Amino acid sequence: MMRLALALAAGVCCAAPAAAQEYVLAMTYETGTEGGADGASSAASGRQAIAERVLALTLEGAELEYTLPSDPEEVRGNARWMFPARVRVVGDGSMALLNADELTARADAWLAEMEWPREVCSRWTFSWAAYQIRCDAAAAVETVESYGMQPGRIAAGQPFALKGALGPVVLERSGEAEGRVILTGSGPVDVAFLREEDTRAALVVAEVGREALTPEAAAAASAAIAATGTVSVTFAVDAAGMVWRREDVSDYTMTGSRWRDGHTRARTTVTRLTRAEWERQQAEREAEEDRAEPLADPASR
Repeated sequence: MMRLALALAAGVCCAAPAAAQEYVLAMTYETGTEGGADGASSAASGRQAIAERVLALTLEGAELEYTLPSDPEEVRGNARWMFPARVRVVGDGSMALLNADELTARADAWLAEMEWPREVCSRWTFSWAAYQIRCDAAAAVETVESYGMQPGRIAAGQPFALKGALGPVVLERSGEAEGRVILTGSGPVDVAFLREEDTRAALVVAEVGREALTPEAAAAASAAIAATGTVSVTFAVDAAGMVWRREDVSDYTMTGSRWRDGHTRARTTVTRLTRAEWERQQAEREAEEDRAEPLADPASR
């Protein structure tokens, strides 16, 4: 992505790649929590992937198409209508959706197929995990951005807005690996962010469980959260500026969480994002393994 941004900055115009460039962006995460009344520990992990295709370079930005590395007919949930999504990316990494009308039409068809009224949009349901039903085209851009591989221009000495950290972190060069520069940055965890996440999680659990909980009550219960620890990020960037690997780590201790038992818990979350040349068969096999179960019917609430 950064390669495209730098090319645009240098004045490259209206030139499509001689052969379409295709990549797979893969995300994995691992979360571990220790502590509590009985000293118990818990862990969770997951993975997902998306395919990226470079369509063209123009004065307005780089045009890319995002698809799923599997047969769309086998996909469950929002992704069934979100992809393919075509976007334009400018030098700072921001995205604009180019086929919004097409996505809106697919979302309408998907709702009809599921026999869901539009009123279910924005509701949370549960299949293999808590899941918010999205019917707006902008959700496709949010999904792509969640992979975190389009951060705009990054370089040593620059501040970087890192989610979960208290203020921007300054990136520093920490070495090289496989011909790519390694940039790292870290900062203290943002307690306000943890409180917001705790409030959001409590509201989701209440909605899925059909329990009464107001945003005000959820926020009040989360206000007692206190935490110390760090949030860090590591990038591997090639000579052209393209990000090939990103790793986010949050490591902190927290009290006053949703358990409300007064005990301190230690939590570590590691999210790894990698870019690889498109290997269709391998990606299709992985998507087959990760296929979700059918959604529960939210219209029955």
